[in-house]
Amino acid sequence: MTVLIFIEGVSGIGKSTMVRMLTEELRAEGYRVQPYVEFDFTNPIDFYCTAYLPVPEYAALCKAYPDEADTLRQYTIPAGDVRLVRYYNDDTPLFDKPLRDELIRHEFCYHPAHLVSLEDYTTAYRHVWADFAKKIDHSFDYILFDGSLLHHPINDMMRNYHIRGEQAVPHVTTLLRALGGCERRIFYLETDNIRAQLTRAHLDRKQDVPTDEEIKFWETRHRNDRIVLANLDEDCTIYDVSGGKWNAVRDEIRKTLMKNTPCGGER
Repeated sequence: MTVLIFIEGVSGIGKSTMVRMLTEELRAEGYRVQPYVEFDFTNPIDFYCTAYLPVPEYAALCKAYPDEADTLRQYTIPAGDVRLVRYYNDDTPLFDKPLRDELIRHEFCYHPAHLVSLEDYTTAYRHVWADFAKKIDHSFDYILFDGSLLHHPINDMMRNYHIRGEQAVPHVTTLLRALGGCERRIFYLETDNIRAQLTRAHLDRKQDVPTDEEIKFWETRHRNDRIVLANLDEDCTIYDVSGGKWNAVRDEIRKTLMKNTPCGGER
C-alpha cells in the first residue's frame, strides 16, 4: 500500500528541500516515490492560483469562452457542486486574458476577491481529498507532500478567515478523515528561533529580510500548528532542526521510512 508522507513546518524551515532530498535518496534505494513540492500545479490535493466556481457559473464560463472550453475542462477539478480551475503553472499562465482575469476574480485561496465561507472552503477540500484517496496510484511506495496538510491550508485560514489554532482543527481533521484508510505519516519540522530561520531562508532566496510583522505571523503560525497537532487523532513526529540538526533529521526520516518498507519497496 502506498504511504502518504506529509512534511510540515513554518516557512523557511526546509520542507521543499526535505521532500526533494528524501525523494532522491529513497529512489536511489529502489523505492518508487512521487513528490509534490510547493507551487507544483499537478499536486492533486493542494491549490495555488485556483479559481472557485459553483457549477452554474462554471458552465456559463465554458459557454462564454467556447474556444477555451476544452482547456478549461483539462485544468478543472470537480469538488462536489463546485469546480476548481487551475489557471497558472508556476509562473506560466494557462489561459489568455480576458479569461485569465475572470478566473483570478474567482481565486479560491490566495487573497481571494470574493471569499467563500469557511464551511464551503472545507467542503471543497474534503471532496478533492476524498476523490484523491479513491484514485491513488499504488504503483508508488511513497507520495511526499510539501506543506499540503497544515502549511498551505492554515496560511489560507489565518489570512482569509483570521482563525486561531483551535478553529483550524476541524478543517485538518476533515482532510485526514477524507483519506479514509490510506496509510500516512506526518513529520513536522520546527526551530527554536523562527526569526533567525526565516531571515536565513529569505537571504538564501535573495528576498528582503522579513519584517517584524512577518516574523510575528510565523510565530503565531507555529503556535497554531502545535495546537492543531496536539488535537489530531494521528501520529505525528516533531523534529527540532535547530543548530544544524536538519541533515540528521533527514537521515532519521529516511531510515524510518526504509525501516517501515524494507527491501526496496517490497512489503
